[in-house]
Order: sequence, then structure tokens, then C-alpha cells
Amino acid sequence: RANDTGVLSYKDHLPVSHIIIGDTNRTGSEAIYHIGPLRCYGDKVSVSFDRESSVTFTFQEPFSVMQNRSSQASSVPRQSSSRAREDMAFTFITSQSPAMLLTVSTFSQQYIAVILTHNGSLQIWYHLQTHRIPDVFSPILSSLADGRIHRIRIHREGKDLYVQIDQDIHRKYTLSSDAELILIRSLTLGKVIRRDSFQEEVVQAGLKGFIGCLSSVQFNHVAPLKAALLNRGSSLVTIRGPLVQSNCGALADSITSHNLRDQVATTNKDKEQHGGDTQSDVAVIAGVVTAVVFITVCVLAVVTRLLYRRRTQRTNDSIKEKEHRHSMETENRTEMHLHSSVRDTMKEYYI
Repeated sequence: RANDTGVLSYKDHLPVSHIIIGDTNRTGSEAIYHIGPLRCYGDKVSVSFDRESSVTFTFQEPFSVMQNRSSQASSVPRQSSSRAREDMAFTFITSQSPAMLLTVSTFSQQYIAVILTHNGSLQIWYHLQTHRIPDVFSPILSSLADGRIHRIRIHREGKDLYVQIDQDIHRKYTLSSDAELILIRSLTLGKVIRRDSFQEEVVQAGLKGFIGCLSSVQFNHVAPLKAALLNRGSSLVTIRGPLVQSNCGALADSITSHNLRDQVATTNKDKEQHGGDTQSDVAVIAGVVTAVVFITVCVLAVVTRLLYRRRTQRTNDSIKEKEHRHSMETENRTEMHLHSSVRDTMKEYYI
């Protein structure tokens, strides 16, 4: 009896619409098939580690190293014009420090290490030239071993190193060398027993291992956690200690979406508040303009009334003056008439 199993590694192969089973026409031949259950891992695979757990993904088998050294050496001049680059990303939750998160080592004693120090702060080690001391960067001094979800993104292009922690912390550093990682041997998550050329602080973090959850680990094109779950029997994957699939990746997604919703809500609230402030400013300006117009109208009314009263007063004075002149003229005429009458009487008396 034959037993065939397989895993669909590419989503382009979905959905499964039919299967083909051959060699069933012979007498006594039969086939029994079972499909499923469907388990989609994607790139957001989450795994819980304890102190003794580790996942090692081997990039190149040891026996092929000698065969590729000559081709690698002959290709160095052509590669020198291009910028070396790495792209790493992962999500983690832990309350342990010190702790080893990720190491990448080469057959030429180069390495990259991402650790949590004794106080829980993040440290990134780049050892690209064996005759020099490693470059060490501490993007944040506060502890990340706080039992919360943290997302780390590390990207290098030549000497430029870009680090992102969660959504709000961005750093840029300059390495002492732009050397390329030559003949990458392996990537390890969790406990590291090999000392290689690691510095003492990295060695101590490696011996402590990692207790917590790692999710969505990506190094260039490799997803080591996904490879560990789907290819447990592969010679490229080495698993030590207990390794249990977890859901911290889904939790990280929910928290991220929640944070995004909070940011959108905060932005909308700010916009509404800004709109309210704008409307309030417009109302204040309208009130001030109305008050100024009202005061101006009142002043014009008062001035108009004063001018009218002054004009009326002048008119009355003019009328009074005319009446006074008329009365004076009348009195003068009366007086002249009396004088004339007396003069006539006197004339008659003398006669």
C-alpha cells in the first residue's frame, strides 16, 4: 500500500477543484483519498518558544561550500558595484531579558544579531569585517521585555541601516563597512549554543535563549517559522526544544488595526475640533463685525441728531432775530409817528 501526502505551498494553486488518481483499472486495485483540512499559514506564522527552544534555517549545506567559493570569489568584482542589502522583520512578545531574538551567521565569521540586553532594550549587532569590532546600535533605551507586542523592521543598503520599532520609532544609522554577507550559513531564532565569533554580550543572550512568542519572521525571501512548520523533516530546518504554534500574530494584527482605528478616530476628532474652532472663530468675527457696524450706526445717528438740533437752533435764532428787528422797526416807526404828531401840535399852538 502506498501513502502519498503533500503540501500546497503557493496560493495560486488554490482552490483545489479536482484530483487525478491513476492505476485503478486493474483487478483488485482501489484508491482511497482524503483532502484537508485546509490550514493556511501565510507569512504570519506564530510560534511560542521556551528557554531551550530554537529554530535554525540553513541557507547552504556545508558540502556545497567549497564548490561555491571559487564562483563566489570570481563574482566579487562584479558585485562590488552593487550595494549589499538585507531586509529583516519580525514580531515578538516577551518578558525575559536578556534574550536572543535572531542571529544570522556566515561561514566567513560574519554575523548579525538582534538581542534584548539586561535592561530589556533592543540592540542590533553587525559584524561585517572580522578584523574590526562590530557595529552596535541601540535604537531605544526603554525596555521591550514588557509583555507587549512589538514589531521590528531592519533594512540595510550598503552602509545605511534603517530601523523601525512598532509604528512610531524610526532610526537611521551608518555602518562602518558596506561589506556583503558572504556565504550565509544559517539563521537562528531563540537559543544559540555555538559561540562562533560572537562578542560576550551576544553569547550570553544566546545562552539565555528566548521565552515568548515570535511571529511573521522574514529575512529577505525566507520565512523560517513557516519553513519550520511545513518542513519539519527537511535537512534545511533544525528544531530544538518545544515549539508550539501560537496566535500572537493574529493578536498583533488586531492590535495594529485597533491602533490604526484609534489614529483615524483621533484624526477625525482633531478635524472636528479644528472645524468647531473654525466655526467658533467665524462666529466671533461675525459678532465683532456686527458690533462695529451697530456702534457705527449709533454714532452716525447721534451725530445726525446733533447736526439736526444745531441746524434747528440756528433756524430758530434766525427767526427770533428777524422778529426782533421787526419789533424794533415797529417801535421806531411808532416813536417817529409820535414825534411827528407833537411837532404838528406845537405848530398849531404857535399859530
